[in-house]
Amino acid sequence: MTLDLVLTAASGRAPAGEPLPGTPWQHRTLNLAEGPRWRGIAQALLAEPAAWQDAGFVLVLADEVEIGATAVSELFRVMRTCGLRIAQPSLAWRSHFADPTTLHNPCFVFRHVNRVDTAAIAFSTDALRECLGLLREVPEPALLARLLPALQEDPLRGAVVVDGVQAERLAPAAPDELADPAWPAPLQVGGPHLESAFTWGGLGLRGRYLALFDDTRDELLGSLTAGYACAVQDPQPIGEVFLQHFARSLEPAPKALSLAPPPPRLRRSPILDHRARENA
Repeated sequence: MTLDLVLTAASGRAPAGEPLPGTPWQHRTLNLAEGPRWRGIAQALLAEPAAWQDAGFVLVLADEVEIGATAVSELFRVMRTCGLRIAQPSLAWRSHFADPTTLHNPCFVFRHVNRVDTAAIAFSTDALRECLGLLREVPEPALLARLLPALQEDPLRGAVVVDGVQAERLAPAAPDELADPAWPAPLQVGGPHLESAFTWGGLGLRGRYLALFDDTRDELLGSLTAGYACAVQDPQPIGEVFLQHFARSLEPAPKALSLAPPPPRLRRSPILDHRARENA
């Protein structure tokens, strides 16, 4: 049986309790080098591929994240059952957060989003292998929160908040995680990573998938706003969420972001140009 994996730093918190029966996973600690957290994680995983490449899914937790063992089992179960590549547990309403899109919404099993919280994020092994270069070279959490969903083949279904599972982030996000990211020059052009925070779609509690860009839009908007209305007393933010998503639904859906350089422009041979002038 394939064992899933939970990774923390030596100073992190292991999931509390025991896994659900029939959903085995292991907890391991990483010895991280000095420097950006995600660069250290990528370097540690690249240095010891045998420690994780046989796992089905890998959940990486920051020091300030608290989650129960049964919640971890459920997260892995949903990822495996639904074929999810990148997912995070939703953050409890009492939790600190970097983006409200990642907060728990009780009207969904999971939601496809364009922002994730990298303090608690899980990958399929294939997805993690593909992302290691990005994690090492662009380790800033604010950039990764946007790039991990945008770089997937279908950004509308690229990354997921699993609302059926909750975790708590116990410490505030760092200021640079809350600020607009300073994009490297190649990423300053338009693309899905520059969009505001959106929920593109999700699996509702009735087992129906709802999406922003098809005829289930109205049900998606209703479920999205109803779920968040449970957490706030002021209706203004809920109205803003509704209007923002409604307005975005009237525009074309986002396309995937590619970091591959454009193909080189071929330069015509000067010899051919000279011969062409002679024959003119």
